[in-house]
Amino acid sequence: MPTTIFSKTLLLSFTIIVCLSSCKRNDDTNQACNLHPELCNRQYNQVAYPATHNSQSYSPTFNALVANQNHNITQQLTDGIRCLNIDAYLLVNDPYCTDSGIYVIHAYPGLGCEPIAKVLGEIKTFLAANPREVLTITMEDTNLSIEQLNIVFEQANLKQYLYKGNTQNWATLAQMIDQNQRLVVFADIHNADSIAGFRKNWDYIVDTDYDAQSRADFSCNFYRGNANNSLYLVNHFITTLSPNPDSAAVVNANPFLLNRLRNCQQQSGKLPNFVYVDFYDTGDLFAAIDSLNGVK
Repeated sequence: MPTTIFSKTLLLSFTIIVCLSSCKRNDDTNQACNLHPELCNRQYNQVAYPATHNSQSYSPTFNALVANQNHNITQQLTDGIRCLNIDAYLLVNDPYCTDSGIYVIHAYPGLGCEPIAKVLGEIKTFLAANPREVLTITMEDTNLSIEQLNIVFEQANLKQYLYKGNTQNWATLAQMIDQNQRLVVFADIHNADSIAGFRKNWDYIVDTDYDAQSRADFSCNFYRGNANNSLYLVNHFITTLSPNPDSAAVVNANPFLLNRLRNCQQQSGKLPNFVYVDFYDTGDLFAAIDSLNGVK
């Protein structure tokens, strides 16, 4: 009888320990910001975000001549991408995108196009399902007015997530999550700031040159935007006639990728906030970003 009581006591103690351990892990997950609790108290501009170049241009929906990625927006976000670079255009009577409307394209509609409503819908679904994630959208190539962009965000029910806070002193990720203002949108539209929640790229971001024909062409020098801007974008992809998975496999791999980012950080005195790559699923993008953020 004493042996039975002792055994039950041991079993109960073990169960409590397992439960406490599990509860702690769940609590850590619930308190994470962009997958890591360590990021919660950092301001938005104190965090590095894995980013995809021409996020909307993925195979096989887009022709291989222009496809910079292997996976759609949903998969990119699921895998951990937190900054999407998207091109959007109003097309009227286009022979390839036959219903006049706003589409995401890359260079030429005949090589692929999707309604922007589909892309924004995927983003909305992810934000709704992942309440502790902060996302960024950058639009560099577009013919839209800020009024047109505002309408498509309204139609996609995304405006509720737009960050409308201070950009001189950015909120922390935890504050953005608590306020449910978890989507930061930059657009290369001259009066983007005229509607709350939208901002002109180069008033806030400074980037590196995006026209690298080989690894030797990579530079950390500032290109677009002002050196005093609070956000730093590193373009890290080879620009040739077509996106090249083989090139991405080389430049996305550590230590090459991380060494370049560290060099740019040291040279500029700025944390690389956004790191644009092609074919993000090739190489070590996420490991490099974790290293910049000092997380595991």
